[in-house]
Amino acid sequence: MDNSLTKVKKNTKTIWYYKTNVSPSTIHGYGRFTEEPIKEGSLVLRINGNIYKNENNSYVNHNLNNNIDWDTANGWVANRFIDQGEEITMNYKQWIKQELPF
Repeated sequence: MDNSLTKVKKNTKTIWYYKTNVSPSTIHGYGRFTEEPIKEGSLVLRINGNIYKNENNSYVNHNLNNNIDWDTANGWVANRFIDQGEEITMNYKQWIKQELPF
């Protein structure tokens, strides 16, 4: 799938390139889960706004074993294969420069 041309969900702050849903998370509150497999290296998400404060309703939780990484040229890219139904996670320490409580 060439996801560079397929935008699934778009608002002024968030663009998802794959189908996802928000469901209860074992990590924290609610999380974002993929409804389809995502290949390593694929562009998954573009976000404008403060992700940590969830002002964009991204619902992407922090995890040190994250499956998407920040790519300054493109956005958030899968750092490994992400299976259908898996929670999408990012390591907040990749892009937040302030001290975090975890």
